[in-house]
Amino acid sequence: MNIALLSVGTEILLGDTVNTNLASLGQILYSNGFMLSSEKTVSDDKEMIQDAINEMLQNNDVIITCGGIGPTEDDFTKEVISEMLNLTLIVDEDHLTWMKSRWESRGMNMPSTNIKQAEIPEGATKLNNTTGTSPGIYIEHKNKHIFILPGPPREFIPLVTDELIPFLNNKFTKVEKDYEFILFFNEAESALADKIDNFKPEGLDIAYLASKGIIKLRIDKNSVSDSLLKDFKYQIENTLKENILSYENIPASKVLLNKLKENDYTISLVESVTGGAFSKELVNHAGASETLIASNVLYSMDAKKELLNAEPIEDWKILTESLAIESMNKYNSSIGLAVLGEAGPIPSSNYKIGEIFISICIGGEISNFTHKLRGNREDIINRAVNNCIWDLLNLIK
Repeated sequence: MNIALLSVGTEILLGDTVNTNLASLGQILYSNGFMLSSEKTVSDDKEMIQDAINEMLQNNDVIITCGGIGPTEDDFTKEVISEMLNLTLIVDEDHLTWMKSRWESRGMNMPSTNIKQAEIPEGATKLNNTTGTSPGIYIEHKNKHIFILPGPPREFIPLVTDELIPFLNNKFTKVEKDYEFILFFNEAESALADKIDNFKPEGLDIAYLASKGIIKLRIDKNSVSDSLLKDFKYQIENTLKENILSYENIPASKVLLNKLKENDYTISLVESVTGGAFSKELVNHAGASETLIASNVLYSMDAKKELLNAEPIEDWKILTESLAIESMNKYNSSIGLAVLGEAGPIPSSNYKIGEIFISICIGGEISNFTHKLRGNREDIINRAVNNCIWDLLNLIK
């Protein structure tokens, strides 16, 4: 059984909007025993939408579209599909009345352009959109199943979980793919693959996904026997243990947060080069407030002087150490961590682009780390965050 996603929106192709629906759909499907087979993104162009739908109907059992069903003139996904399938669009009077009542509750009259959102293809099933005004639509066509869903993630994701997943559970058999994940840090992708190839059993389906200094190894558990898989994982643990970040498919920041909670540690941060990116990674996870006490983004020397209540030292190795200690003392945290460095593209000091300094103070003991990172400004900042995570994890393991 093949499932395809068609994402509609010129804004995606221009880079104005990140297609988070693709990642969310893939994760939701996989966690429920299904796999997304393919995805295609097209601009707001009627012919391109039609060509994509025709292609997907030939090769897939379930086609999901997201985007292009709003009230404006560039929203016509529903119209194109209805025309292709020779279905007449009919205004759902109940939905139209509900839409008008929503506008009236805010003391406003609904614009006439919104009426098109209440149009449903003849014979189609209306799907309840709990967070927006455009309903989802389900059409069965020659044993193919088409789901026309809105583009905004806050509307798309609930419709996937509330409507699509129950449909798939009732209609199709779940796939047998079952993956395990191992996260590595401080390893080059090619070097890691070379090491693993020395003991990887024949037929084992694995893949490497590298991002910001972290390599995720995906292992298909069903591609080899249990005994071969067990031996493979033993070999990984025995030869690569020092660089394993996690045996779970979770963000590195979640690995760190779990370890801090496990040890009843609290932490306070001083961020300069990372500009708050480290604390943002931590607060993405529920319960971060139990561990993260404070995070100061101190970009200028004057700001650093204010925290230290003294003139900042020009040597950034010593300055980073002083900031980490002062942060821990000020907030009475178990751990104080400070990170300074140059992200570029033009240096603001005598230090080189990509030169990063991290100081970590735990219970009065200070540890200092220096890293030389490559990439553009965004790469260096993201890698600096992951180095903070890795250095701290190694200290508290």
